[in-house]
Amino acid sequence: MNEMLTKLGINWQSFIAQLVNFVVLFLILRYFAWKPITAALEQRRQKIAKGIDNAKRADEQLESIEIERKEAITEARKEANKIIEDAKQKASVLKEEKMRMAKVEIEKQVDEAKEMIIGERDATYSALKNDLANLITKATGKIVKDLDDAAHKKLIDEAVKDLETA
Repeated sequence: MNEMLTKLGINWQSFIAQLVNFVVLFLILRYFAWKPITAALEQRRQKIAKGIDNAKRADEQLESIEIERKEAITEARKEANKIIEDAKQKASVLKEEKMRMAKVEIEKQVDEAKEMIIGERDATYSALKNDLANLITKATGKIVKDLDDAAHKKLIDEAVKDLETA
């Protein structure tokens, strides 16, 4: 077998020395390098897994927040529409109240104006009646100088009555 190994170019003494060197190097590397490398790789794997879990939780939270935001916007729009509708109703009620108050005020002013006109008409009628009575008195006084005061007064009263009925 020695010959066969030499024909192949393998020296068995060197081969055993290399095998021993390889085993020793393998044990040294396994003890000093393999365990720290595998520990570092395991820590890295755990860190990546934790990062993926955190990313998933963040995505879930983002979706939840997005849903809440949409619900809040919808609720805010409903609230805004309700406020606008309430404001329109209040404005309508206020408008009707102001219109009613304006109508009452106008009616009050019209009534006051009518009363004032009636008062002025009555005052004018009284003044005209007095002026006419004085005019009739003067006219009858000139026409009828021989009437006594009682007859004169009676004639004036009859003329005033005729004017009132006319």
